Amino acid sequence: MTDSKQIPDSTLEEKHKKLAELQAEVNKIFAEAITNQVKTLDFATEIWINTMLDSKPYAAIACRMIHHSTNFLGDELLQFLQYLAKGTNEKDASIVQWALDLIDQGLNINNTLKEEKENDEFDLQSL
Repeated sequence: MTDSKQIPDSTLEEKHKKLAELQAEVNKIFAEAITNQVKTLDFATEIWINTMLDSKPYAAIACRMIHHSTNFLGDELLQFLQYLAKGTNEKDASIVQWALDLIDQGLNINNTLKEEKENDEFDLQSL
């Protein structure tokens, strides 16, 4: 008996292709920040601004960094990101600062993890 909810191979291939493209964009953003020696708080600000402008690569980075800071996953992480975005849109300075602090902390955690793994790539699939 086959599972009627099984995703066709062509759909999976397209999903993997899009994920690979997003991964490449994220890696490029990180490479530029490293090359330009951008401070983590400045990078956190760039990440959050671009996330609020609906940039998918930056939103992926923000999601991962906030995950590092909070250990939230799945729906819990999505709801928290929505809360931070709503507060930002309402110009709540404390929420904006909280988002920046969480992303900054996540960047520092990510750097530590990367050093431990000796891996230069940011892995989106682990979220």
